[in-house]
Amino acid sequence: MKKPILFLIIFLIFFSSKVYADSDFYVDINNESTKVYEVNVLIDGKKLSCDFKPYSQNSKTFVPVREIVESLGAKVTWNDKLKNATIDYKDKNVLLKIDSNIVYIDGQKKKIDDASIPRFTSYKEPKAETKTMVPLRFLSETLGYEVSWDNDSQTASVYSSKEKMEALNPSKSLEKEKVEVPKEDEPKVASITSNTIKVQEDKNSTAYNHNNDSSEYTKNSEPVKTSALSNGTFVSNIEKKEMNEIESKSEKEQYKAAGLSIDFDDEKERVINKKIKPIGRVSILIDPGHGGTDSGALVESGLQEKTLNLKVAKMLEAKLASSPYEIAMTRDEDEYVKLLDRANIANNEDFELFISIHFNSSENREAKGIEVLYAHEKNVEIKETEQKHFASALLKSLVAETGSVSRGIKNRPDLVVLNRTKCVSAIVELGFMSNPDDYEYIIDDVYLEKLAEGIYNGINNYVNEYVEM
Repeated sequence: MKKPILFLIIFLIFFSSKVYADSDFYVDINNESTKVYEVNVLIDGKKLSCDFKPYSQNSKTFVPVREIVESLGAKVTWNDKLKNATIDYKDKNVLLKIDSNIVYIDGQKKKIDDASIPRFTSYKEPKAETKTMVPLRFLSETLGYEVSWDNDSQTASVYSSKEKMEALNPSKSLEKEKVEVPKEDEPKVASITSNTIKVQEDKNSTAYNHNNDSSEYTKNSEPVKTSALSNGTFVSNIEKKEMNEIESKSEKEQYKAAGLSIDFDDEKERVINKKIKPIGRVSILIDPGHGGTDSGALVESGLQEKTLNLKVAKMLEAKLASSPYEIAMTRDEDEYVKLLDRANIANNEDFELFISIHFNSSENREAKGIEVLYAHEKNVEIKETEQKHFASALLKSLVAETGSVSRGIKNRPDLVVLNRTKCVSAIVELGFMSNPDDYEYIIDDVYLEKLAEGIYNGINNYVNEYVEM
C-alpha cells in the first residue's frame, strides 16, 4: 500500500510544481531579476490585448500603462524627462510617476501604498523591452471603473459600471485587493513675521549696475568674454531678454505660464509655515541653469557656465539617487528651458524643494566665493514657507566642504525661478569664473564633486531640521 501512496504524493508534487512554474516568470525591476506571477486581465469580459504579460507582485496587479489606459478609453501622455505618465479620461486627470508613491488626482497630491508604486519593468519575452507598469486597481477605480479579483483563475476583471459587473457575474462574489490612499494631514502653520533679511556680503562684494550687456577685457589668461549683470549676479543676455518679455506680460499671464492659478484675497490673513510637511517622500527639483543656446557665463578658454551647471547637477543627482528623496531635473542634457517653464515644472508637480545651480561672473576680477540667493516670503505672495533657512543650510555646508569664501545669503525676489516657484527655492552661485583663484578650482572635477557634496549635505541638514517627516 505504501508504494501507490508514495507514487501519488510524488505525482501531486510534480503536477502542482508544473502548474505553479507555468504561472510564474522573471522580469527585471530596478535592475534586479524578480519573480512575478502571471495575471489574466479582462475589460468588460474581454481579455486585455497585451503582448507583455500583466503580473502580480506583493498581491498587487500591474499592467503596461498604455495598453490598459487605451483599453479603458482614456489617453496617456508620457514625460520622459520627469518619468511620469498623465492619464486623461472624461473629467478625470491622473498623474503617476515611476518609483514614486505620490500621485496627483485632479491636481490633488495623494499617497499610495508602497506596493502599488509604478515602476519600469524589463521583459525578456516575447522580446527584450522595458515597459511602464502601473497598479491596475488603483488606476481603474480612480477613473470610475469597478474592479474584481478571482483567486481561482488569477483573473482581474475591470468593468465600466456596477451594472456591467453584475450582468457578467450575477452570482459570484469576488475578492478585492486593497490600495490605500491615506488622507492628507492639515499642515501646521505659523503667522508670518515682519523680520527683514540682512544681506551679507564679504569685503570683495560689490553691487554692479550698468547698461552695457557685453564687455571684453584681458588680464592673466582667463578673462570673462561676455557678461550681463543684475544686482551683482550674472544674468545671460538670453535670460535678460526673456525676463523683459515676462515683465511685459500681466501678472495673471505670468502665473498661468508658471503653472499657477492665483486669486489673492487681501482680506484673508496670510500665514507662513516655518517647516515643510510633505505627503510621502520629500521631492526635490534640481535645475541646472542656462543650457542650449544660452551658454551662461563664458571665458576665453572656452569653458561655458552651462556645462559646469549640468556637471554639478548630475553629480548631485547621483549622490541623491540612493536617498529617500524623490528627485527630478529640469534638464539632463544641453538644452534651453525657459525660466517660467522651470517654475512650471516645480509648481505643477508640487516639489517641496527647488535648487537652481549656477556659477557667477563679474567685471570686478576680485569678486570671489559662494553665495546663495532666495526670495523672502514677505516679498513673494505665493510663498507658503519661510525661505531663508534652506539658503542658509546650503551656504553653510558648501563653505564647510570647500573652504571657499562666503558671500552670504541674498534676498533676490526679482529672479523668476525664485519669485514664480511656490515651494522653498534657492539659487546656488558656486564661484566666480571671472576670478583667477575660483577658476583654478572650478576647472577641477574633484572640486566640483566637493560642491555637489556641499549641496547634498545642505539639503540633508535642512530636511533634518525643517521638514516634518
